[in-house]
Parts: sequence; structure tokens; C-alpha cells
Amino acid sequence: MLREMFSIAVIGLALSGSPASAQTVPQPVTYASTQPLALTAEEKADLIAKIQEAQTDLRSGARLYFQLLSGAPAAYPMTAMSPRDAFLNASFDQPASMLRQPTDNPSWRPYRLTLTPNGVGNLLWDVEVVLGFNGQIERIEMFYRYPPPF
Repeated sequence: MLREMFSIAVIGLALSGSPASAQTVPQPVTYASTQPLALTAEEKADLIAKIQEAQTDLRSGARLYFQLLSGAPAAYPMTAMSPRDAFLNASFDQPASMLRQPTDNPSWRPYRLTLTPNGVGNLLWDVEVVLGFNGQIERIEMFYRYPPPF
């Protein structure tokens, strides 16, 4: 009887596999890139054209449906300006920088632009542009602030 119980226990362990191999260790999630990525000259031109087309369409009265946000520290006069006016008054001709932002959402492609209307080292517009799955603008968020490291 003892021998039968021992045999059953050995067979049970053999069928279940070893405890170490039965456990799987979860692997950390890694993204293709966690750092902003540079854009090619063609990508920059396409993005600027898309933004400028949105400015032109809004000026002409077209009804565009994307999120448009802007802000600044409370003491700055830019807080008295509507997000639409801030967007329409911004010049996207020659951004100081343009980078593709990392994302884990395959439907959105975020970009970060820096506009320096008063020259490098002065107050700047930090702009995030998010394109949707089909390349349409989903959101433009603008923040007027001091340049880094502040």
C-alpha cells in the first residue's frame, strides 16, 4: 500500500512538470523607443503643412474638430488669449525643434515642437501636436513658458 501511494505521487509529479518550469516570470514591458525621435526633412515639412492648413481653414471659417488647448503661467498676458487666437497667431514656419514623441498608443502619433517667436533663450511656445490613425490632427496643445531648465 505504501509502495502504491509512493508510485502515485511520483507519477503525479512527473505529469505536472517541475515547479520551476511551470512558473513563468513576467517580462517587463519595453517599447521600441522611450526617447523622442528626430524627424526627416520630409516629415517636418508634412507636419508643418498640416498645421498651417489647419490655421488657414480656421481663419476661413471651416469647422474643424480637433482639441485645441493653450495656457501659460497666470501672470503672463497669454492667459487672456483664447486657445484659438494663440494657435492662429503662432508661426510654425521655422520651429526651433521638432521631435516625434514615444507612445504606447498605436492610434496616435504625438509630436513636440518648440516655437521661439522672440528668439532663442526667450519665452517660447511648447507645442504638442497629436495626429490620429489616418494622419488627421486630433489635438494641438500649446504652453507658453520660459525655456529650459526652468
